Amino acid sequence: MRAAVIILLLVIASGSASAQFYDKMFFVGWNVNQPFSNKDFIEKSSSRGARVGYREMLREQIAIGIDLTWATYDDYEPRKTYNYPNSTLTTDFTNYANNYGAMLTGDYYFFVEKKVMPYVGFGAGLGYNSYKVYYNVYSSGDNSFGFLMRPTAGCWFKFSETKNWALNAGVHLDFSTAKSTDVGYKNFTNAGFEIGLVFLDW
Repeated sequence: MRAAVIILLLVIASGSASAQFYDKMFFVGWNVNQPFSNKDFIEKSSSRGARVGYREMLREQIAIGIDLTWATYDDYEPRKTYNYPNSTLTTDFTNYANNYGAMLTGDYYFFVEKKVMPYVGFGAGLGYNSYKVYYNVYSSGDNSFGFLMRPTAGCWFKFSETKNWALNAGVHLDFSTAKSTDVGYKNFTNAGFEIGLVFLDW
């Protein structure tokens, strides 16, 4: 009887130990971003951003996967009169920039299987930017594709060993070559802060 109990405890312990390992991760996060390029068009920070990502462990401390990102910026200009050689225009207007990205991403985790897991990462892929100006009942704009890269750094916080999720907090810097001569963008650069969740496929 005692031997059976010991064997049962060993099986449970080995099962619990193996449950601490995971090889797939799903991210969802809310982003706050600050634009750096062409502040004449957009200079306000934006809290309308998000990231969805997937990672798979390549080896013990390295994961690779894909990120899908989105952010919207807007900036309001009060009503003014603009004088042109042959005309005069009085209006207010709102500038919009919408950024979308799809990247292949790799992360390096300094520690694994810990409650606190700091990491650094780098993503590269395709960016799509939409620039719009709305004035009175009219609008104009431009759309462009470009190369997008995003270095990141952050940390996971696991509150319980028995849960298959953790809090994720991090910072990132985005650089996109999606330019627009219509609204004066040679590129689009922004920095951001993210807070969200990571779900661990144990």
